[in-house]
Amino acid sequence: MTILSISDITRKENFIYYRREFIGKALYDLPGRQHSGQIEFIIETTPMGKKQITINLIDTVEYPVLPLIHSLKDFILNMDNDGKLP
Repeated sequence: MTILSISDITRKENFIYYRREFIGKALYDLPGRQHSGQIEFIIETTPMGKKQITINLIDTVEYPVLPLIHSLKDFILNMDNDGKLP
C-alpha cells in the first residue's frame, strides 16, 4: 500500500501550542485500486521534542486499518518535516 497524497489540508483552531489539529483528504493505493477518504490527524510534540501523530479515519476502508494508519503517520511526519503543512 502506498500513500499518494494528502490534499485539502486545513488546520483547526487550537489554543494549545504543542498540539496541532488538521483535516484533509488522503489518496492511497490499495491492492487493485485507488481509494480516497477524509481523515483527521493531530500532531502533538512531547516535552522531549518527539512528535506523536494520532489519525482518525472519517470514511470507512475495506482494508486492514493498521498498515494504513502506519503509512499515513510516516507520510504526515515527512510532510511536517518538509514544512508542507499549514
